[in-house]
Formats: sequence, C-alpha cells, structure tokens
Amino acid sequence: MVAQLVVVAATVLLLAAAALLWEITATRRKLRRARWLLTRASMAMGEARRASVTVGGLQLVDHLLGLVARDGKPDPDAAR
Repeated sequence: MVAQLVVVAATVLLLAAAALLWEITATRRKLRRARWLLTRASMAMGEARRASVTVGGLQLVDHLLGLVARDGKPDPDAAR
C-alpha cells in the first residue's frame, strides 16, 4: 500500500517537473526573442536620434550660411 502510494507520488512529481521544465524552456525562448526585439528597437531609435541631430544640424548650418550670404537681410522666399 505504501509502496504504491510512493510510486504514484513519484510519478505525479515527475510529470509536474517535466511540465515545469517545458514552461521554463518556452519562457526562456520568448525572453530571448523579446531581448532581441528590444535590442533592435534600441538600435533603430539610436540611429533615428543620430539622423535627427544630423538633419537638425544641417538645417541650422544652412540657415546660418543663408544669413551670412544675405548679410542678415530676411529671405524674401521664406514662408512667413
């Protein structure tokens, strides 16, 4: 009687451990994928930030060069 109970309990614990291992493996796979996606998004955001700064800097340089070329006079073609 006790031996049968021990066998049943061991079987149940073994199945529970296998199910837990399966879930842990699936969760780790999802986390690896999420980490990869976050890394890619972070790299894209950094690239966009650098591009934005570059474009903003180029626009500023164009504006300043335009002021120098016109001797400080307003641009007649500029939108008001």
